[in-house]
Amino acid sequence: MDDMPDGGRVEAVAGFVAVAVAAVGIGGGALASPAFSVAGNALSDLGQPGNPAATPLTTLFFDGGLVVSGVIGLAFTAGYWQAGRNWPERVATLPLAIALAGMAGVGLFPAGQALHAPAALTLYLGSMVAMALDAVGVAVAGLRTRAAATLGLVFVHVAGWWWWAGGGPVLRPGLAIPELLGAAVFAAWVVWTAAG
Repeated sequence: MDDMPDGGRVEAVAGFVAVAVAAVGIGGGALASPAFSVAGNALSDLGQPGNPAATPLTTLFFDGGLVVSGVIGLAFTAGYWQAGRNWPERVATLPLAIALAGMAGVGLFPAGQALHAPAALTLYLGSMVAMALDAVGVAVAGLRTRAAATLGLVFVHVAGWWWWAGGGPVLRPGLAIPELLGAAVFAAWVVWTAAG
């Protein structure tokens, strides 16, 4: 693969599996919820016991899915490190691992717990920094189109949060909108990198 030329197939497959598990966890939780709506909730409402959008099944899907996805994603991170062609790609491994730890943390510490918000911030900020450093690394490696596309993903991620923050308090109904956008961008980058 172009992006992970020396990475093992197991590590690459781990990237696909991590994305699939997260998607099933979020999607399954949303489908199983009696009251969840993208326009009215945060994604984490699915994993918060006592929230009207949550049930034991939604918390299992959402919280469990994020924990398992974050752990599986660490194998992808190992392959990404091994495949690093230059220092920006190698350095990108650190925020990538931190983002995945944040993902697992969102599941381990449901909304309402003190460590939930720091875990969520770690996930979103870590993923943006990892993708930005990856863009620098692939540019240094001569893959300018890939670098531009990756920077485009970072821009979409940042712009989504910028737009959301400009519309009122960050913690308001519909927080799932920028959360889903950020998750989709990160997932797309992981799949693209694993399949490159």
